[in-house]
Amino acid sequence: MEEYLNISAFLVGITTTFFTIFSLRILFYQKERTRFQLVLGSIMAICAISCMKDLVLTFPGMYRQEVLNWVFVIDAWSALSYTVFVFEVVIPRWTTINRLILLSLPFACFTILYIVWPIQMVIYVLSAFLWCYGWTVIIIGWLKVQRHIKYVRANFSNIDRIDTTWLKPVFVFCIVSQLAWFFSSLYATMLTDIIYYISFILLWLMVLRYSWNFRPIAANPEEDLPVSVQYVSPALAEGALEVLMDEQRLYLNKNLTLADLAQALNTNRTYVSQYLSQVRGQTFYDYINQLRIQQVSIPMLKEHPEYTLEYVASQSGFASISTFRRAFLKLTGLSPRQYAVSDEL
Repeated sequence: MEEYLNISAFLVGITTTFFTIFSLRILFYQKERTRFQLVLGSIMAICAISCMKDLVLTFPGMYRQEVLNWVFVIDAWSALSYTVFVFEVVIPRWTTINRLILLSLPFACFTILYIVWPIQMVIYVLSAFLWCYGWTVIIIGWLKVQRHIKYVRANFSNIDRIDTTWLKPVFVFCIVSQLAWFFSSLYATMLTDIIYYISFILLWLMVLRYSWNFRPIAANPEEDLPVSVQYVSPALAEGALEVLMDEQRLYLNKNLTLADLAQALNTNRTYVSQYLSQVRGQTFYDYINQLRIQQVSIPMLKEHPEYTLEYVASQSGFASISTFRRAFLKLTGLSPRQYAVSDEL
């Protein structure tokens, strides 16, 4: 038992230190913070305090069922952090005092219930509630992320800091982490504790990696496209878009948006997006990247093999080399380097 408590204390200490360092880094040492980063830093601080609490279990005589139950009740509140994080990603400024109070009500009720009636049945009911609550957040969050991805790719050519595709693996890892927490809370063993703390750190390392420079944008419902409508602007049907792109090369603008393109065509976004999806079978994002690669990248790779990929990507209108590589591979089936080599042969 003593060996188990020592290992548990070590894991708790590492996890607490991890969250403390990053929360301080974001909240106090980062010069410019967005609201999203402030929310992220606050969640990291809450996680640090929550992990520090678990040190109580390593004290002599504290590792017993009554204390474990209280730790479980307190940890249940962490589900709010996951909810706030997911919805702040896809719906900026979603978190309000009223929403937090509303979300907190069931957790407050279970906490009060356990204070008044501290029996194991309350823990089991709370476990069932957390299971349903967690899956509800995951399903709703997943649907909103899918809708957000579709909106972003239909309206922006530079999505490096606004794309939410990275949330998909986070969702999967979150499920694994929460299952580990669930079992380590109800059936505490050395193995479940090790799995939980390691998965917990890996989960938030993944989140930090992808969200450090993330800039949330709201998907405006009024801008959703009526996909059932089959009408395309006559001007677009006559090839105005292709002529405009050939003459003005708007795709070289790294931050070109669907709104910019619609304004240049003297039409509206719905017509342009319908034309791209119904006539060309593409999103705005894919269409612009295709032009960048076909009109600039490929000719430059053929004519100037001495150019670096970073230079080619920049001159083609890409905001980052990673986006350039992904778009090139998707269009040609080869990486830019492979294409350059094959062209030389």
